Amino acid sequence: MLTPASPEDQGSSSSQVPSEATIKFVLVPDNERVRSHPLSVTQRRRRQEYQAYESRVYNLTLDINELRQQIQQLKERRDLYVTRMIYSGERFKGDVLKLVWNLLDGLLSGAIGLTPSGQGFFAPRIHLNQDSPEASGGVYEYVVQEGRCPLTNRSITITSIDILAMVNNTTQGDAAREIRRICGIDGGCVVEVLAGLSGQVTQDTLIALFPHVIGDEVLTSRMIGRQIKFSSRLLLYFSNQRRLMKQVAQADLVAALNTLHLDDAGGVGAYAD
Repeated sequence: MLTPASPEDQGSSSSQVPSEATIKFVLVPDNERVRSHPLSVTQRRRRQEYQAYESRVYNLTLDINELRQQIQQLKERRDLYVTRMIYSGERFKGDVLKLVWNLLDGLLSGAIGLTPSGQGFFAPRIHLNQDSPEASGGVYEYVVQEGRCPLTNRSITITSIDILAMVNNTTQGDAAREIRRICGIDGGCVVEVLAGLSGQVTQDTLIALFPHVIGDEVLTSRMIGRQIKFSSRLLLYFSNQRRLMKQVAQADLVAALNTLHLDDAGGVGAYAD
């Protein structure tokens, strides 16, 4: 006969029945995951060392790329600076050559005839040197002052106009230092004008170029009125402010006068010593 179980028996029997389990899924990070075959200590050390090496390589790559960008920017700035320098130099050459043509037009017409603004570019500087150290073999240096040529009935033919040198404040060499001494510390340029001249010798010509000949009345009378031809070289020194700082004309007038055979005793060359 079955009798119902007592409350104590029922409690003990119910405690023996397993309760229902709750299953939870948790995401475990890769570095915390327990692997079935974990790495050895040596392998883990090598992996850490490689990660540090890879990080350094990555940072160095970034630094190299940044340096390349900076170098490219410096190259672009350098090219821009060189382009500006070339443009400024060409513009300076054009301005100087324009001034030279204005000066030559004044010389060819017999007077400078420049406007007041143009006259500011031509500072009155006189450099008359008949026997400079550079003069040899009868070569005399003279300057046509204020556009007045010492010859009458003259004819001037321009052969060439060239810029011999351009100098800035960093140009090296003795020639550059000499140009800076004349044109200023910022430098300048030298323009060479080659021309052929002809004209009649006057008393003013002899006084300006050969004052020691005036004492020989016979030779002077033979020279006055004679037509001579010679080549000349005009050097014009311009500053960076486009001002004419110095002008020097060179010509072998002694050789030109000696071709006239004015004196059997040696011509004008005898007075050139």
